[in-house]
Amino acid sequence: MITNIKSTRNSLVFGSLFLLLNACTDHFEAINTNKTQIMDVTEKELAGLFTRSQINGIACLTSDQYGRATRYWSNPQSGYFVTDSYDAEQMIVNYDHITTVQNVFFSRAIPAIVTIQEKTKTGDLAAYHVATIWKVYMMYQLADVWGPIPYVEAGSGQESVAYESVEAVYNHAFADLTAAADYLANALQGNPALNVFGSGDIIFEGQASKWLKFANTMRLRLAMRISNVNPERAKAEAEAAAAGITMDVNDDNAWLVKLPTFNGLENGMVRNRNSMLMNASIESFMKGFGDPRLPVYFSPVANQNIAGMPPEIAANVGGYHGLMPGYSPADRVYIRMYSAPGPQWAGAGIISTEVPIPLKFAAETYFLKAEGAWKGWNMGGTAKGFYEMGIATSLRQWLPGIEQTAVNDYLNGETPPANPNSFPYPDGALTDIPVKFSASSEKQYEQIITQKWLALYPDSWEAWTEYRRTRLPRLYQRRGSLNADVNVNVGQIMTRIVYPESEKISQPEEVAKAVALLGGPDAYSTPIWWDVHPNGVN
Repeated sequence: MITNIKSTRNSLVFGSLFLLLNACTDHFEAINTNKTQIMDVTEKELAGLFTRSQINGIACLTSDQYGRATRYWSNPQSGYFVTDSYDAEQMIVNYDHITTVQNVFFSRAIPAIVTIQEKTKTGDLAAYHVATIWKVYMMYQLADVWGPIPYVEAGSGQESVAYESVEAVYNHAFADLTAAADYLANALQGNPALNVFGSGDIIFEGQASKWLKFANTMRLRLAMRISNVNPERAKAEAEAAAAGITMDVNDDNAWLVKLPTFNGLENGMVRNRNSMLMNASIESFMKGFGDPRLPVYFSPVANQNIAGMPPEIAANVGGYHGLMPGYSPADRVYIRMYSAPGPQWAGAGIISTEVPIPLKFAAETYFLKAEGAWKGWNMGGTAKGFYEMGIATSLRQWLPGIEQTAVNDYLNGETPPANPNSFPYPDGALTDIPVKFSASSEKQYEQIITQKWLALYPDSWEAWTEYRRTRLPRLYQRRGSLNADVNVNVGQIMTRIVYPESEKISQPEEVAKAVALLGGPDAYSTPIWWDVHPNGVN
């Protein structure tokens, strides 16, 4: 179906209200509104509008935006993948892509959700709070990538909207999640089958109980994110979240299972499967640990006839092998001699419109609680217990038929990460931690973060964010950088994406305020508020 977007500006303008409106889940209408007003929609149309916000809110996991953002930004920084784009491996960012990606969120996804909030805030409070949970999910991720952003005024339709610090964004997120969780918990006591948006909710099919678990788990994630900059607030938020119901079983996992059949919507990982190869970092961990998820996450190297191929690379055929990040132009010739994503994404006959898109997994909940317990917070259990439950939950997610003996064997594994032997790079393993929970407190923390990273796969956005927060797991250093902001020779990493030029033109004063709130230059190496690590050592 052809849809139409009318706009009076080409610049970002975070508050723009021109978007595609879905009148119901299978019928979309284009509505032209005054961008200084909230859209005039009926109650019937709210479910369709929620669908539209969900679709645009996960744009970086689907179709074109996966190729523009995830493939080039988060995948290479996550330790999961290298990309076949040499420029992306060297951290060269296409400036036009920055504007395009932000436009999807601030001109489509967020105005849609703000419209729902405005239409339900004095009536259908269950819908209001579910919409708010989804808004938080989008907003904190944008702040984690760019830094200061508009929150309160985003989607308001104002010509100029105020930027707020990352700390302020997180404060809003905590307040919104708390209010939403409190309301839904009370509402579900009276109506356990409470449903919001019905089939218009393409993630949980309207099940309010699952949105409550999603909200509490997200609050726990955000609490851990700020634990290095505001440990007291982090402890209070984490303990409150853990006291509620969270995503604890794989049935709670958040997937976009049924992709709506319009606009060429596809699973972005499937669409880009030929451009994503195994990173040597994840090879080292999975091979050393004897991880049974390896043949699920990645595919064996297929035979390639490449003239002059060194025997060390030719030997990759039939095995699972990763390439060092930031590889050289000479390595690019043999890029197909490394493992592609697993069969469910890159197998023969896979159709990109039929593969579910993952958003959040229950296994993460246990690792968040394990880290909290390790810190001495009241999570309702021990660090070891949560750590082992996180591993078991992830193994059963990807390997539903796995025997308990196999789970136990993995949990009791004492072998360290392996040397990936990624020719021509001589690096050995970067750590000696096993899977078996250590008696050493320092190693316990590294194990918790490392196993959480393995369980987050293929969510490279959260993996990159958590790596910035913890500098764990221990990943191989990028071999080169053509990005003037990021000097890998002194250990720097990419810590954010810069603001789009269009926004600097349309809102120069607000962008200047944002950079001041950032606490450093508008550069790819300036840390986000919650990242306390020195970026590089001179």
